[in-house]
Amino acid sequence: MVSPFWRALALWTAAAIPASATAQTVSDAPSAASVTIYRDANLTSDDLGDLGRTAGLALITETRTLDVPAGRSRIAFKGVADTLAPQTVAVDGLPGEVRERNEDFDLLSPGSLVERSVGQAVSVVQTDRRSGKVTERTAVIRSGPEGVVLDVGGRIEALGCGGPPARLVFDREPEGLGDKPTFSVLADLPKAGRYTVKLSYLATGFSWSADYVARIAPDGRTLDLFGWLTLSNKSSVGFAQAPTQVVAGQLQRDNDTVPPVADAKAITAPCWGQVVQAPHVMRAAAFAPAPMEDRANGEVQELVVTAAKRAVLSELGDYKLYTLPEPTTVAARQTKQVAFLEQTHVTFERVYSYTRQSYGKDDPEARARSPEVLIRLQNRPEAGLGKPLPSGRISVIEGSAGGPVLAGENTINDTAVGLPVEFRLGSAMDVRVSPNVEASTGRNGAGTDTVTVALENDKPGPVIVEYREPRDGADFRLVRASLRPVEKAGFEVWRVPLRPGERVSLSYTISYAR
Repeated sequence: MVSPFWRALALWTAAAIPASATAQTVSDAPSAASVTIYRDANLTSDDLGDLGRTAGLALITETRTLDVPAGRSRIAFKGVADTLAPQTVAVDGLPGEVRERNEDFDLLSPGSLVERSVGQAVSVVQTDRRSGKVTERTAVIRSGPEGVVLDVGGRIEALGCGGPPARLVFDREPEGLGDKPTFSVLADLPKAGRYTVKLSYLATGFSWSADYVARIAPDGRTLDLFGWLTLSNKSSVGFAQAPTQVVAGQLQRDNDTVPPVADAKAITAPCWGQVVQAPHVMRAAAFAPAPMEDRANGEVQELVVTAAKRAVLSELGDYKLYTLPEPTTVAARQTKQVAFLEQTHVTFERVYSYTRQSYGKDDPEARARSPEVLIRLQNRPEAGLGKPLPSGRISVIEGSAGGPVLAGENTINDTAVGLPVEFRLGSAMDVRVSPNVEASTGRNGAGTDTVTVALENDKPGPVIVEYREPRDGADFRLVRASLRPVEKAGFEVWRVPLRPGERVSLSYTISYAR
């Protein structure tokens, strides 16, 4: 039963509060959210694991429904991304004026709980290791968390410095601490009502990559190309069933678009020159676990693969926008893969390329190298492709008598429709290119080289060899050649088809000045 004194005190306190006092409105979570993910550079799925929580970028748009009274209200949006960049937040849908904005990222942890409870009474619970007897005492926290000092009945004690194991039990949550990152605004509203508010902001820790798998057909002239988007969320907040998009292209970034630095507070017990971590400071259920880092740094991430439907491509100014076919859950500390490309019967060419790298007769390094195996595609509809290709890693699978094998991996750059795609797979073992400088004259950096090149094909099928001579210097000139080359991108290029077992000899003379 409440005494008349306390009832009177409550009535007096209520009457003393002015009508203009600030009301508190809390939105625990969004009713809906959408996510648009950007990337900082040309990344592969392996690179995503190395990114920290301040790399990458996403535009988060949350929808929240609020019941707000008239007048001045402090509206707290709980559960925003903990990597939110506060200067980028936009709040739409409130009819009044926003006076103030605050970021409250001081979350419940043993250290922050002690720090906010200095001067407050707590219970010290100790358990005797031998008997199991539990004792409980009331104490006042005098200092902490770097060395917790307690006042127990007029005696000063240091927590964790000898005696039975002890834990602190708090009967309330200190003001200003929460279990979720919170963004709040102070707003003046002309009338009370239920409002649908859009909260938009940029957050780091989100990124994506593109990965391709090319399966070469048995005919050796076509391939099937599959593309996957890998989405990564390094933050500790997820968004359920969110419409999700990724933006391809090089986005200009401001280095100041980063989240505030979290001041993680730990409890230490400096006792006689030693620092001891307090193992049990409060009940475990009272605070959220600290975010885990990636496996190289201790983080365990979940990998989810979704391939039922493909992402839809659209234009976004000078960028390409890929929209996932249906809302997806972008969970905290999760990596998710979604198909975005499937092109069959894409024509390609396999070329064996060799570039001579030096002038002069003393050129043993050039003769020792094997030609590179290049895969060359034309990104055009008539070639079976004709799709914008974001940069990423490509793996080539080729059939063999024992089943499919990996023929090689490389990366491709952002490639618009109409441009060629070319990447190196490795070096050939049974196609040989052997240049030999037969004669070399000159001095002071000027001279002539006469070169003979032996081209040999020991493969069971025909091949195309491209031999390249760099056109170094303004005075470079091809004096003569036994086969006609073409000039291409600063090279004299001889394109020579070879039948199985065929040997061809190429000879030419160049003059140069370096």
